[in-house]
Amino acid sequence: MSDFTVYPAIDLRGGRCVRLRQGDFGRAKEYDADPVERAREWERQGAQAIHVVDLDGAEEGRLVQLELIRRIAGSVGVPLQVGGGVRSIEDLRAVRGAGALRVVIGTAAVEDRDLRLRAVEEAGASLVVAVDAREGVVATHGWLRSSGVSVLDLSKELAADGVASVLYTDVARDGMNAGAALEGTATVAKIIPTIASGGVRGTEDVATLSRTPGVTGVVVGTALYESRVTLEELIASVLASDSAEQKS
Repeated sequence: MSDFTVYPAIDLRGGRCVRLRQGDFGRAKEYDADPVERAREWERQGAQAIHVVDLDGAEEGRLVQLELIRRIAGSVGVPLQVGGGVRSIEDLRAVRGAGALRVVIGTAAVEDRDLRLRAVEEAGASLVVAVDAREGVVATHGWLRSSGVSVLDLSKELAADGVASVLYTDVARDGMNAGAALEGTATVAKIIPTIASGGVRGTEDVATLSRTPGVTGVVVGTALYESRVTLEELIASVLASDSAEQKS
């Protein structure tokens, strides 16, 4: 993967590709019946990595789509970053065993510092902790509950505990075509390396994020599935932004 990675998203529910609005499981829209073919298509379009979420797992608190994740990993030659329902070291190992290069842990890493430290020891740079923000407070359990912990306080704790990177999502923007949370992402990225997620509309958001210190990548879902922008255009915007920055 390059210094800045555009991750097209594959969100799994009931074995199919869907997108949620603001993390609401009651507001899901199905896009693809075959996530494996979707992964292959993202690779054909130039993806350097793919972000996969087991939405059933996130909702139920256990791994549900593990075999499908294994099939996706086996169907493409690019790395997978996988999250959803990872609540233990055993789960982390199972997801890595299914072929994921990087594993995203959310609720468990927020609520259980001992598990978080063990996960850092187990996975090192392959561990990503999800920091899901709702009005500045971390949301957990598939975004259904509030942890009562501020985003910035958690980010500082994660950095102190040796977590290599976080996935920062502004839940209110996710799936809403509202634009990326540029200011919030930049603030978190000052504390810990950050992958941005939620609300990305197109090339301008992605180019801006690619120039933001500490931001290492962006997850894009709805904008791609709704054909508001292509993956090729997003990747080209990063390269153009990088070239312009080097010349300045």
